Amino acid sequence: MKRDSASHSKWDLESLGYVGVLPGALLAVTHQIYAISIGDFHSDYPFLHMMVELIGASLGGSLLFCGIGWIRNQHIARQGP
Repeated sequence: MKRDSASHSKWDLESLGYVGVLPGALLAVTHQIYAISIGDFHSDYPFLHMMVELIGASLGGSLLFCGIGWIRNQHIARQGP
């Protein structure tokens, strides 16, 4: 079975970065909803704590997706046309 030519195209890392924010933010929001529902506050500034976790998880998701895309693009570049 022959592969189609679309599988050999490079992925856009910028788009992957934006898409990666979504699962990271979803994970952080889900965690915060759980923490609020059980009354688990470990900080004197809970809003700051929530924002740091939200930003960190969003950046982590973005970096994860960009890293996967970068590795795939390197693999495609080594295979050649």
